[in-house]
Amino acid sequence: MNVETKTTAGQAMGIVGIILAITSLILAFIPCIGFVALLPAALAVVFSIISIIQASNGYGSKGLGIGSLIVSVLSIFLAVIWLSVIGWGIPILNELDKNHHKIEIFGKELEKELNDANIHIKIETDSMVKTLRSLEGETDSITVVTVKKVKENKGETSQDAVITIETDSVQIRIEAKEKTKK
Repeated sequence: MNVETKTTAGQAMGIVGIILAITSLILAFIPCIGFVALLPAALAVVFSIISIIQASNGYGSKGLGIGSLIVSVLSIFLAVIWLSVIGWGIPILNELDKNHHKIEIFGKELEKELNDANIHIKIETDSMVKTLRSLEGETDSITVVTVKKVKENKGETSQDAVITIETDSVQIRIEAKEKTKK
């Protein structure tokens, strides 16, 4: 009868593999630099495979090698996602940089249209109050006031509308005026 005895074959490589795999997983979760996890994750894959092979040849436990292999593959997956996000984001930013004048033109046209329509938007904030509210964990109370006036004067009808939205930290006031001739 042949009795198999368990040995510690592959355990040292498995420990190195799991340390590298955990390090790469932590790096993979850091925004914008998660792709740096590719190097320790690749090393972890190598050490994990060596650990599994040594454990198979020496009747050792393969659990540590398999665990580090799974964690390192997950790290590689996350790092590749970061590379994809950065790869897709750079052309978009370059395109926005090339067409910044179009964005400025759009803003100027929007402002002109609002002025032509006699619509004025005014936003006032009190950053100190807002900061204190967020630190205290309190929420703003919201008050919305709408005023609409219709005036008739010498064959012209004038309509004024004012919408005021007030919170504890921000006041938004939208005014619109319209004149029509009869």
